[in-house]
Amino acid sequence: MRKLLAPLAVAAAVFGFGAAPASAATKPVLFTYVYVDSPGTDNRTNASLNQEYFRLTNQLAKPVGLKNWSVRDAAGKVITFGNITLPAKGTFVVHTGKGTQGSPAGHFYWNSGNYIWNNTGDTATLRSPSGATMDTCTWKKVSTTKC
Repeated sequence: MRKLLAPLAVAAAVFGFGAAPASAATKPVLFTYVYVDSPGTDNRTNASLNQEYFRLTNQLAKPVGLKNWSVRDAAGKVITFGNITLPAKGTFVVHTGKGTQGSPAGHFYWNSGNYIWNNTGDTATLRSPSGATMDTCTWKKVSTTKC
């Protein structure tokens, strides 16, 4: 049996058969969209602030709890999520301005009085409670980005 396994192990290493490396594992939650330049003049009204947002998507077939997960920009502005569960294969949107959490369904609010994302380029980083980077989305001067 060992004589058979050794050549199989070599073939797997050479031809890439076998388990995928850990880095290729499915990330549970990803940025799927960022709208960084709200339409019109940047006048810091709540309506304008809430047109700046990002969307997160659960890639798994089971819910993911996001309590104490965080999103930050390149300048270090951070939002840390409370007791939020992202449904299996579900999405939710986080708006920059103020609003009622979960209203409408799947919409949450940073509750900032200022714009978060730089129109000239920025990076959004999603981190787990342990601080591990789970996903990033980087853009240059654009108004929308599919991550």
